[in-house]
Parts: sequence; structure tokens; C-alpha cells
Amino acid sequence: MGTWGKGIFDDDITCEVRDVFIDYLEEGKTVEEATQIILEEYSDEFSIDDDQEVMSLVYIGLAAIQLERKCLQEQVCNNAIGLIERGADLELWEEADQKGYEERKRVLSEFKQKLLNYKL
Repeated sequence: MGTWGKGIFDDDITCEVRDVFIDYLEEGKTVEEATQIILEEYSDEFSIDDDQEVMSLVYIGLAAIQLERKCLQEQVCNNAIGLIERGADLELWEEADQKGYEERKRVLSEFKQKLLNYKL
């Protein structure tokens, strides 16, 4: 899995989740159907991924594209917030310099606030 920046869609998994979600909607699937298919596609990785990196990126990607499309599901939102609070995906950015790690933390904190504001 590759990362190239600190933004929400600056890694392979969130980009793939976003693109596939949009493709499913364009094929006529509902938000619920598209979400379920994506979660099922990644379910094997969820069970073997002890540090929850993949799970966090999938939920963050889903939450971001659903928020962008104004169709954010409560379960996706809550899972993304919980994973952000646990710092589940920050390990990927720990390998970067301290500045990069702190920037990713800031991006996730701002994104979490957007999710919380959406829930209001």
C-alpha cells in the first residue's frame, strides 16, 4: 500500500474505495448497496489486520466520499470517527518524518470535526 501525501485520499486504499463507490453508484446501486459491497470486499483484510490500518482507511475513504456526496451513513460516520480517535491509520505516516506525521494527524482531526458537524 502506498501513500504520497497527508490528505484523506493520499493513499491507495482510500482512492480505490472512493473510485469504486462512485462506480457502484453510477451503475445504479444504492449508497447502502455500494457500501456493503466495499466492506465485504475488504472483510478478509479486516480480520487479519491487527493494527486496523486497512479498516481505518476503508472507513475514512467511505466517510469522505459519502460526506462529499451528502449521503453519509451513520454507521460509516461513527466507525470513521472511532478509528480516527484511536489513531488507527497513523502508523502508516509514522514512517514519514515528524512533520508529515503531525500533518496527517491535523488532517484527520479536521476531518473528524467535519464528520461530527455533519451529525448535528
